[in-house]
Amino acid sequence: MSTPTLAPPSTNARALLLPYALGLLAAAVVLQAVIALAGGEITVLAGVLTAVLGVGIAAWLLRHHRELAHVRFGFVVAHSLAFVMVTTSFNAHAVIRTLQLGATDGGFEVAAQELLATPWFGATLVMSAAWGCGLLVHLVGSVLGRGWDR
Repeated sequence: MSTPTLAPPSTNARALLLPYALGLLAAAVVLQAVIALAGGEITVLAGVLTAVLGVGIAAWLLRHHRELAHVRFGFVVAHSLAFVMVTTSFNAHAVIRTLQLGATDGGFEVAAQELLATPWFGATLVMSAAWGCGLLVHLVGSVLGRGWDR
C-alpha cells in the first residue's frame, strides 16, 4: 500500500504580495514627499522615517512568514520589492534634484557637491550598494534552494 505525498498548501502570491508592494510604494512616496517638503534635504526626520519603513517591512515579513513560505521565491520577491521601492524612490528623487540643480549657473559643480558631499551620498549610492549586495546573496541562495528559503 502506498501513501500519496501531499503537496504543500498553496498561497495566492498576488493576493499576498500586491498589497505589500502597493503599501511600500505609498510609504516611499510619503517619505520622498517629506524630504521634498524639507527643501530636498536628507534630515534626521528622513532617517527616522526610513527606519520606520524598515521596521514596517520587518513586521510585515514576520506577520506573513507562513504564507511566504508557501510561495516559491516568496521571501526573495518580498526582499526585492522592498529594495526596488526604497532605493528607487531615493535615486529618482536624487536624479530630479540633480537635474534641477544642474540647470542653474555652475550647476554641474553644485549638483556634484550635492550628491557627493551631503547625506544624499549615503541615501543613494551607499544604501543601494550595501542593500544590493545583501539582495544578491539572497537571490543566489534562493536559486540554490530552488525557490524555498527553508
